[in-house]
Amino acid sequence: MRRLVRRFLPQSVRGQFAAIIFIAVIAILSVGSVVEGLIANIDLPVVEDSAKRAAVVAALLRQTPSEARGAVLAAATRAGFDFKILPRQQISNIPDSYLQWRSIGWLLQIESCSIPGRWIRLGGQYAFVIDLDQESVLAHFGMPDSWLTSGFVRVSFYRFMAFVALPLLIWLFAVRAVTEPLKRISNAVGEAEIENGKELFAERGSIEMVGLARALNRMRTRIRTMIENRTRMLRSVSHDLRTPLTRLRLRAERMDEGPVRTAILSDIQHIEDLIDETLTYLRNDVSTETLQRADIASVLQTVCAEFSDVGFSVAYSGPDRLLGWCKPNALARAITNLCDNGVKFAGNVTVALTQTDTAARIAVGDDGPGISMTARSRVFEPFFKEDMSRGVASKHGFGLGLSIVADIIQGHGGKIELHDNQPSGLVVTVDLPNAPKVRPL
Repeated sequence: MRRLVRRFLPQSVRGQFAAIIFIAVIAILSVGSVVEGLIANIDLPVVEDSAKRAAVVAALLRQTPSEARGAVLAAATRAGFDFKILPRQQISNIPDSYLQWRSIGWLLQIESCSIPGRWIRLGGQYAFVIDLDQESVLAHFGMPDSWLTSGFVRVSFYRFMAFVALPLLIWLFAVRAVTEPLKRISNAVGEAEIENGKELFAERGSIEMVGLARALNRMRTRIRTMIENRTRMLRSVSHDLRTPLTRLRLRAERMDEGPVRTAILSDIQHIEDLIDETLTYLRNDVSTETLQRADIASVLQTVCAEFSDVGFSVAYSGPDRLLGWCKPNALARAITNLCDNGVKFAGNVTVALTQTDTAARIAVGDDGPGISMTARSRVFEPFFKEDMSRGVASKHGFGLGLSIVADIIQGHGGKIELHDNQPSGLVVTVDLPNAPKVRPL
């Protein structure tokens, strides 16, 4: 059925919008003709009959002598109508209920405006009054038991269809043809991984949505190609630098012992460390690794054991087993960077694992000098360092460790935050979602 509808409906949003309006108009006219036929066969009370009936009785009374008017009114009363002849002075000071009855007339389609009379409120009741002569008027009291008139039904139906049904159809169309595809694309953008070669945006829907998805896929491909080219260039430059650095090291090692030789070897080692850390940052194995069901507690325990084996005070706190969705190798690399960052600036590091309703929370805390509030918004930027906040020299790394951690956690769909530790130090909290985010098709 859906394929049949797609086959006959226009493929563009503008065409579909025009088709919806055309279908709505046809539906209103078709159903309206049915309603008109039903109304024609039903005898409904008519409010405007009060004014017409008053006009007929007034015309009759004008032709009747004054002494015989009582008999006419008595006959009307026996027929179930409430007519009274009142002095003109009695109603001369009573204001017309013009606005109120104009509203009722618009709602119920009362056509009494063509009859020479007016609606007033007299003795707590509404009455339609018509002049009889210079001294008296005729007042017709009472309204039909029901306001359901033929004009009311007819006009109410068309107004309902115009103000309710048509906007509802347009709203349903907007949700189906515009809002849902945009929401799907927005969710896909939020979960985008540039390095992933799979198609990110589903190219289906209206012509405009297909064009938007195709343009975004092409833009993503161009960005990925640009990143790959720059990464390849940096790797090539880093590789080419190793040869002259090796020659410099060999020449420096042949020099006599002294401060110059030591300084040269230190600078060479510093450059090589920078190359190694940059190449590590440019590795894309973190992005290509897939999410899987794994024991997060085991990953953290392994990382802590590796640090403890070489003499660092890194302890694990948490359950022995906790299954969750993660990229095991990438997660181990991220926690390793956090622990390595902690042991450089603190004496003790604790890795705590807890389970929340929505995520597995990992807290890596230390008792070091911490990071100032002004620098926390920039510590995840590549090559940013704030050595003074840690109270150590700039020899500790090149500012890429936390950048790698942030990229890994973002690839998990989680979040990372920095908090103060008590009484001193820093706590890095990482929240990993309990379930992987499924990209809508």
